[in-house]
Amino acid sequence: MRSRLLQRLDAGIAAATQPLAADCLRCERAAYLARVGDFDQASRELAAVQQRHRSRPNAAVSAWLSLADALVSHYRDLGPQAHDKMKRAHAMSAAAGLQPLQALSAAWLAHLDYLRMDAPALARHAAEALKLAAEDHHGARARANLVVAQSYHEGGRLDRARPWYDRAHRHATAEGDDATLSAMMWNMASLRVAAARQAEACAVTGTDDSGRTASDHALLSAESTAQFDALFGVTSLGALQPILRAQVCTLLGQTDVALALYEEHLTAALGQGMATVEGSLRADRAWCRLRAGHHQGARDDAAAAETHLAAPGLPGDRAPGHSRLVQIHEALGDLDAARRHAQCAARAWQDHRADQALLVGALDREFAAAAPL
Repeated sequence: MRSRLLQRLDAGIAAATQPLAADCLRCERAAYLARVGDFDQASRELAAVQQRHRSRPNAAVSAWLSLADALVSHYRDLGPQAHDKMKRAHAMSAAAGLQPLQALSAAWLAHLDYLRMDAPALARHAAEALKLAAEDHHGARARANLVVAQSYHEGGRLDRARPWYDRAHRHATAEGDDATLSAMMWNMASLRVAAARQAEACAVTGTDDSGRTASDHALLSAESTAQFDALFGVTSLGALQPILRAQVCTLLGQTDVALALYEEHLTAALGQGMATVEGSLRADRAWCRLRAGHHQGARDDAAAAETHLAAPGLPGDRAPGHSRLVQIHEALGDLDAARRHAQCAARAWQDHRADQALLVGALDREFAAAAPL
């Protein structure tokens, strides 16, 4: 099914009477193509626009080129270079007084800040986007609202996240932006998985996203996201969907299904930006192999997981891996290793809860007194 946003961009390019306006729309089109995974076409379109303006650069076209190039980099493999490219688009649009583009680039900077867990920066950039964007600038408002929603959700405050999710959905629907709707579904599913893993490891009860209920919801969310992406041809970061499902199946005890998914998709997922959580993913696969009776494979994966968990990273990425290694070493009879990972897990979960509190605090300072738009 063809996106309404893509149809509108194609119509705008065909109807444009000014070459500069047409090329800005071509950059916006390339940015959308990158978000749905058509990197080759996106790169070709950007190269053609860049070539036309090489001798006489235009501020608006240059800012659009930088923004679109940032999204190609980001959606190809979640590469860190996307942040610098987006900062350049933001700076150029601000210097040229291009307020709509400044709002959009600020919203995307907030998204990239979220992935870096830079709470003050993401709150500041999301607030800037919402301040600058007109009410009908649905692209900027959808992305900024989504960042605030997923940040509150990441912080364990789904109650505060819900109105922001609602507004993100409204703006993305008005824009006809299926890529953003897909991202919203993916984010909600992955954050439900994270909450379920935390609940399992920390024996959290009495919350909306705890235990088996959270895992069931996460599985439904993951399957719905995969079906939506198939309908609209979203292929960017395609290995992340089956890995998300593998994580849910592991939580639900469906380790045979999870193992098959890990075996088929883990390598691709690590190349698409999941290397930061490699330790936890390998720990999950070790558990699945152990449940299948593959003890040597489980030991090998557990050893690899421990190596990756020792590398610098966010505590929320490390904590589930250490918790899973406790189970594995207990099952293998290595109680000293189990106790060591239990201590690592306790420290990591404590640090993660502190990070959650910092994230919610940064958001509250920017947004608690304001209704999201």
